[in-house]
Amino acid sequence: MRFRVGIIGIGSIVEEVHLPVLAKRKDVILAAVCDVNEERLKEISRKYAVPKSYRDGLEMIAREKLDAVVICTPNSAHIPYAAAAAAKGIHIFLEKPIGVNPQEAEDMIRTAGQNRAIVMVGMVSRFRRDVQIAKEYIESGMPGDIYYVKAQLLRRRGTPKGWFTDRSFSGGGVLMDIGVHILDAAWWLLGCPRPQRISGHAVQALGNYETRFLSSWKSSGETVKSVHDVEDFAAGWIRFENGTVLALETSWALNGKQDEGLSMQIYGTKGGISLPPLTLYREERRILSEIHPQFEENHPYEEEFQHFFECIRKGKTPVADGVQGLRVLEMIRALYESAGQGRELSL
Repeated sequence: MRFRVGIIGIGSIVEEVHLPVLAKRKDVILAAVCDVNEERLKEISRKYAVPKSYRDGLEMIAREKLDAVVICTPNSAHIPYAAAAAAKGIHIFLEKPIGVNPQEAEDMIRTAGQNRAIVMVGMVSRFRRDVQIAKEYIESGMPGDIYYVKAQLLRRRGTPKGWFTDRSFSGGGVLMDIGVHILDAAWWLLGCPRPQRISGHAVQALGNYETRFLSSWKSSGETVKSVHDVEDFAAGWIRFENGTVLALETSWALNGKQDEGLSMQIYGTKGGISLPPLTLYREERRILSEIHPQFEENHPYEEEFQHFFECIRKGKTPVADGVQGLRVLEMIRALYESAGQGRELSL
């Protein structure tokens, strides 16, 4: 079984990751691509021998016979394209976050369900080998009752260029960009509990800085006018109904130490887990032990798409489905609302 796939939005991450992963899959036919940048569209179509190209994603969805669509546009455009695909029963892979408006996302998910279209959100951290192993240990009961989790992803000077800093396209700043990864990974490891109370803090601290000799991620679709109206630092504190507390910190720009990616500490009554590197803490024969599981690193994006197409083939619900993507978006919106009001919110 081969799947006819269309891609909407050919940004830098798509060119570097999604296209190479999809192009080498024997069960995928790259049937069409879409982007507003005509030169980029021609280049990608030629490089990957894609027969059809479009400037309008809605036109592509209407005209092409597709099994699945991969949507990698700026955040504000996710749901309009996904809704059109859902109405035709086309399976949907959405890059994170699911969108910017929870109600629109909920309506799209409902339409997809009515038309038996699978919706999966690109929460790629769930497919990291260390995160997957940590999930197995948690489900086995190794840490006991988890009472506190701290998750961080901090950059010192890593504010992306282009639409990411323009709220009208992104819906938010660092929290919507990389903060969503740590929030989702931690929430998933905890078993996706229901949030009860949320307190958020979001600031634009450094803004459009002019630090010399350092480069940043650059969107392939830079806006003509550079807009910086979103936060570059965000923190949050979420209390779940089961009593577990999650603390988040994320930054694009920070006058402090930079970590090397997602960082997490999980504290339980019987043991603890931290990553990276994946480390277990517990007592063995009443002796405190530190254990370092041995494993080979994987390619999370390859596993992510393998899972997506397997779900289509077998009619399974994805591990990061639309409903869970919506719940993460709702928590992000609550963090922003709390930060704006300067107080804790009850959900």
